[in-house]
Amino acid sequence: MSEALDAQFRATDRRVRTIDMQVSGLDSRLDDLEGEHERLKSRFGYTEDLDHELRSLRDDVSGLETTTEEVDGRVDDLEDRVDTAERTVKRLTQHVRLLEGQIMATGNIPPADLDTFTKDQHTLAATMASGWDAADALLTPTLRSHHQGRVQRFRTAQAEHHATRQEAVALVATLLGTTHNTQAHKKIGTRLRSLIDRESTERQALARQTAEARAATAALAADQAATADKQPAIAAGQRAEQRLTLALRSKLADAISNRLLLPAWFTTVLGPAPPARTPTAGSNAPRASCSTASPTASPTRSSPSAPAPTPKTNTATNGGRNYAPRSAPGEPR
Repeated sequence: MSEALDAQFRATDRRVRTIDMQVSGLDSRLDDLEGEHERLKSRFGYTEDLDHELRSLRDDVSGLETTTEEVDGRVDDLEDRVDTAERTVKRLTQHVRLLEGQIMATGNIPPADLDTFTKDQHTLAATMASGWDAADALLTPTLRSHHQGRVQRFRTAQAEHHATRQEAVALVATLLGTTHNTQAHKKIGTRLRSLIDRESTERQALARQTAEARAATAALAADQAATADKQPAIAAGQRAEQRLTLALRSKLADAISNRLLLPAWFTTVLGPAPPARTPTAGSNAPRASCSTASPTASPTRSSPSAPAPTPKTNTATNGGRNYAPRSAPGEPR
């Protein structure tokens, strides 16, 4: 039904474009005739035949415009019907998947055990969580960039203030070498007063930025020391995450390839049936489990039945592409 509606929609759209081209051609022809009519009237006076033809063309154009509006209305109706059909197909697909699961459950198909983990997997999950905790102790990339920007702005302001003072000193030496009350002396004096005012403004701005720049410098230094101290734990957590993700993917791929009955908490996360409200056997599992019905699923913290950590991203940590500390409250965005 959706394909038929799409075909009808495309045919109607072609008709609309054809009619638009015809209307455009008639408009162009009407403009040419009006120009020719005015030229002939200026040369030969009133021409009834041409007036009649022009009125006929205007009626034709009006009729085509009405037809175009009707076709546009039909196109909008077809679009609504196509959208409704697509939503219906999605709902039917979800119900079919649910029915397939119920049929498999009543067909003595062995269930897939996705809630049991080995001792090694528990250890890997703990190592991965330790890596996340270590990464959480570092500055976030946003906060680190904010501190670096403050330090850079302060250093730029220092350089500008120093350059202004050097220019003022050089100008004083030039002023002392000129004759009093001369035009050059007055010009240099005016320039010197301007430099003095600018130096005062820049000095006040530096005073306002000093405390923030010192705090930012201290925060960056502490973060650098913490990064060096926690980098081994972060790297170990990354390696553990890779191994645990590969193990869980392999386990899920085996279950799907063998067409085992997947647990309800796994198959209904995005389906029509809600997940179970009571804790499942996976509640005591390590903090890593599959989150979607795909052999390429990776550990996630958001699973409702089998809580697991979500791989993070932190480009600021050495070698820690998959780790990122959480944003601090109130940090700049």
